[in-house]
Amino acid sequence: MGVLIIQSRIKELRKFLKLNQVEFAKRINMSRSNLANIENGTVMLTTRVKNTILKEFNVNENWFTTGEGVVFNDITDNLIDELAIQNSLDEIDKQTIRYFLQLTDSQRKQVLGYIHRLLEEN
Repeated sequence: MGVLIIQSRIKELRKFLKLNQVEFAKRINMSRSNLANIENGTVMLTTRVKNTILKEFNVNENWFTTGEGVVFNDITDNLIDELAIQNSLDEIDKQTIRYFLQLTDSQRKQVLGYIHRLLEEN
């Protein structure tokens, strides 16, 4: 990863998020001056800072390192994966959640009504 590439990605991300250097630096627990030094190529980006940026802003690592692909990871899949871990869900459960999210409001209400009736039977 070249310095110029990284500085442009960080600056591009920061501008896209409409954050100034102070705001961006605060979110990744760094000083504004250190961020400025990374952006202008004076200081190399550490793996720790890179990983913090990726996690804090949900940035796609492929885009960050190569400029290819989408800027952000799909939040929905990340959240569903977290739910799966916390609630011991399998792939069928995860797919059911994805299907539910694709329904219209009216369809969701119907599904929830059905679930409530099932729960009342127990």
